Amino acid sequence: MIRKVIIICTLITINIVFAKANIVENKDLVYDQNIQTVLLYPPSDQLLAPVIRLNSTDKLRLSFDDMSPESYQFKYTFVHCTEDWQTSDLDQMDYLDGFFEEDITQYEFSLNAIPPYIHYDLVFPERDMQIKLSGNYILKVYLNSSDDEDVIFTRRFFVVEPLVRVEVDIPYYPKNLEFVRKKQQIDFTLITPDLFSAEPEQRIRVTLQQNGRWDNIKENLKPTSVMMNQLNFNYSEGIVFEGGNQFRNFDMKSYNYQSMYIKEILSDPDGYVVILHTDQPRANKPYSVIEDIAGRKLIKARNDQDTRTEGEYAWVEFWLNQPRIKDADIYILGALNSWQLDDLSKLRYDSRYNMYKGRLYLKQGYYNYLYVVVPKGETRGSVSVIEGDHWETKNQYSVYVYYRERVPEYDRLIGYSTFNSFSVSTE
Repeated sequence: MIRKVIIICTLITINIVFAKANIVENKDLVYDQNIQTVLLYPPSDQLLAPVIRLNSTDKLRLSFDDMSPESYQFKYTFVHCTEDWQTSDLDQMDYLDGFFEEDITQYEFSLNAIPPYIHYDLVFPERDMQIKLSGNYILKVYLNSSDDEDVIFTRRFFVVEPLVRVEVDIPYYPKNLEFVRKKQQIDFTLITPDLFSAEPEQRIRVTLQQNGRWDNIKENLKPTSVMMNQLNFNYSEGIVFEGGNQFRNFDMKSYNYQSMYIKEILSDPDGYVVILHTDQPRANKPYSVIEDIAGRKLIKARNDQDTRTEGEYAWVEFWLNQPRIKDADIYILGALNSWQLDDLSKLRYDSRYNMYKGRLYLKQGYYNYLYVVVPKGETRGSVSVIEGDHWETKNQYSVYVYYRERVPEYDRLIGYSTFNSFSVSTE
């Protein structure tokens, strides 16, 4: 009975949070508390980024669960964005062929799951709604219209024209020697065809992303020098990210046993509560290799379950044995919360135990996460305070190369590349 009250109170809190979010943003956000586990990925691999090639047969799969008791006729559309995720000035007819919206028609009711839910699936682009231009896109899912009050959730995805090649290096000795064995400096060069030789300093922009994070991305990077079919990005201080640490993880593909890092699994007629072992700060500990999936999540139930409709949910409790940090907040961060530094992911300090505590509502699967510290009034998080800062950390980076087209005026995505820090690092 006590756990039921806790769950109800938490859901009320979630309701309040979403009630305030009445302005739709071009981010990975959910605006209806009934929507859980939104996934967007190439059908071949749940862990791949949502990127497709222009004028190809590439597809993306969208799936999500709706905790509502009845099914709905959800609709979706695409919104073209600039390189910094502002809605572009293009009309939909400029970047879409065929219809401007479609219905999500595939859904299944859950089986024996507590609480019950309805699972929705979509594979796109569909035949009657094709994408004509490359760039950044928002997938917008809604009920009756695409107006803000009807939007259920939004997700980013990318359409790329693979026209440039990216060459990357992460030197052992960065330009700022204070960062040795801590930060990761990214040096890169673009190998470009003649098509993009005109005004490269004005038209070329590059975005660098570490793992799946959006709070610490490097945007609006311009070439510092131009050679024949080659653009160099050689900044005086370098392009630097925190090395951080390997992601923490927990495996709750099954509620029948307690895997490593799970302290206790509680169940009753209202569902499950998974309590993780108390996490300890790692800032002053030596680096150790822990295999991870770069902060991502793998939604997967037991082999005898159909994850889509038989996977069950649990409240997952996080405990961090960290003294209280003044003038800053601590957040859980990873794909488990869509990389959002929001109120749902913020830890609360429990003075009874002198520890931080957080809770997330998650479906069966395998999850990565880190703890980040965000000073009051800021939006960028730091992992080094709690997790440590190591040059050896196996981070995954993504490079997005944009070219400003004049007629019509929009940002083409002409290059996309991913690389792991350990595979390109040099002495």
